[in-house]
Amino acid sequence: MAEVWERVLQYVREHPGRAIGTTVGLLFGVCLISLGLWKTLILGTATFLGYYIGKWIDDEGRGIRDFLEEKLPGRPDFR
Repeated sequence: MAEVWERVLQYVREHPGRAIGTTVGLLFGVCLISLGLWKTLILGTATFLGYYIGKWIDDEGRGIRDFLEEKLPGRPDFR
């Protein structure tokens, strides 16, 4: 069994894009079958937004209020 996992890890190291794409496709398919189209799309959108906001906070080193003020100009102060 350890040999199988070693081969899988070697494949992932050599082809990370294919491995990630396959995993995302598999998860999307499972969600589509178990949740339905619209719930899957809402889940995907929420996941993307969470990733985007988290990446922005990591890269910029600022908080969620700064994010909202930058992305929603002209809105009331979020403080």
